[in-house]
Amino acid sequence: MTDKPTPTDQSPAMPEMLDEPIEKARHPFMEAWDMFRRNQAALVALVILVFIIVAAIIGPSLYGRDPFEMVWAPFTPPGQNPDFILGTDYLGRDLLAMIISGARVSIIIGLAAAFVSVFIGVTIGALAGYYRGWVEEALMRFTEFFQVLPTLLFSMVIVALFGASLPMVTFAIGIVRWTAVARVT
Repeated sequence: MTDKPTPTDQSPAMPEMLDEPIEKARHPFMEAWDMFRRNQAALVALVILVFIIVAAIIGPSLYGRDPFEMVWAPFTPPGQNPDFILGTDYLGRDLLAMIISGARVSIIIGLAAAFVSVFIGVTIGALAGYYRGWVEEALMRFTEFFQVLPTLLFSMVIVALFGASLPMVTFAIGIVRWTAVARVT
């Protein structure tokens, strides 16, 4: 007998599955966008958010009224006066101008509070992850202390102690939200 394998002893060199082209790996952001795109509620929310941001950015140049100026009779309903599309409030101020002005302030406060929250949370979480041991335990117990505090009450106490200015309100919102970021980091 010879040592050469016979044709019946040989297994196929390549399975049929490998003859098909291999799908190219996709970027994680593209996968996330595909999942986001399939969610109808998320798409509607994205459209509304983009509309609010665009209105806050270009709204004052298109609709340049002072939101605090008394311009017409109080409690004018929408559509009664074509100059004031959404009507006026109890002092006769234009509601559309107030909404555009308020959107700008809300976006700025939200972004600044998110920055404060992420900065504090990433700092504490990264320090806990880097040093481990008793430092990690101490920082995570500190984080848990802030997690059990009632957030609304704690932010109200901060604003009451240090004054009700926009920077202090922004800081108060950011300081009560950092714990989740620290846990994830």
